[in-house]
Amino acid sequence: MRKYLLLAGAALIGLGGSAYAAINCAVPPSCEELGYAYSSAECDGQSTLKCPFDQTKVFCGAPSSSVTCTVGAVLYNDLKCYDEKPDDKIAIAVVFDTSKKLAIALKQKGSIQWGSSGTDISTLTNCSTTNYTTCDTDGKANTQKIVSALGQNSSYAAGYCYNKTDDGMAKGSWFLPSASELKTLYSNKTRVNAAITAAGGSIIPPNGYCWSSTEYGSYGVLYLVLKDGYVGSIGKGNSLSDYYTRCAVAD
Repeated sequence: MRKYLLLAGAALIGLGGSAYAAINCAVPPSCEELGYAYSSAECDGQSTLKCPFDQTKVFCGAPSSSVTCTVGAVLYNDLKCYDEKPDDKIAIAVVFDTSKKLAIALKQKGSIQWGSSGTDISTLTNCSTTNYTTCDTDGKANTQKIVSALGQNSSYAAGYCYNKTDDGMAKGSWFLPSASELKTLYSNKTRVNAAITAAGGSIIPPNGYCWSSTEYGSYGVLYLVLKDGYVGSIGKGNSLSDYYTRCAVAD
């Protein structure tokens, strides 16, 4: 008889425990509430942890959001601008022209000649120091024409830009700006230099000259004076240390 009483008591205790658990069981938190708030695509390139309840939700540091590029914005190697620096992207340039979506490289190359003196690029128009704002203004198209004529090597200004492939960029992405594009760069130099400094690059020098991809004639090309923005012409064969090649990219 005692045995049966003990068994009955144990059964009642078991039922009571189950009923208590059912009544007091809390609703488990959602993946979002636990911090698994992103998709794998949104966390591309970052370390992730999947939600145990929903494998499509992952945890990572809050991804940076891409924004419309403005003058002075840093451009990254996916050719986008962001509201803050992405952990998985590399800064490559600073935007200087929003109408043509152009950005200038964070560093320049010195002591490199424009090309061979006396070699006319027949596909380029011979422009002057007065009509350069309407004459051969597309630096990327100019660069492709120059490279086709002078060859795909890095020993001269346009070839150097054409072969620039650092930070995962494809050959041909970078180009030598036209005189007109350099003039736009000069007009925004203060904002551009501030952004270049913040991104760890080398500012556009206050003095010296910058090669353009705009041809002046068989023996000459146009250049920009960095001190005052004046556009002049000089022989193609010069390779003075204060003549800089600053490559551009289109976003």
